[in-house]
Amino acid sequence: MTKDKRYKVVNNLISTGYIKTFRELLDTIPKTTIAKDLGMHHQTFQKMIDNPERITFKDAFRIAAMIGCEEMAIINLIYQQCIEDKKSKKKK
Repeated sequence: MTKDKRYKVVNNLISTGYIKTFRELLDTIPKTTIAKDLGMHHQTFQKMIDNPERITFKDAFRIAAMIGCEEMAIINLIYQQCIEDKKSKKKK
């Protein structure tokens, strides 16, 4: 199976600091593509997007492997997404 070329673009965007949260990955790569490559249903992946604290280390490591970046980079993106979601909930 050939790897989607957008993963390399996302890797470059993460390494340069342009992508700061987990949901920003979806601006470049559609969620259905990531879900399919992870071998999960798109609705399951949508639940992970809506609640990033549900993402396991195993899934984070698999996403990092697909993108070709450090595992810690993906974990940091997930963490930043959780912090951003927490801030937005306080405002409501």
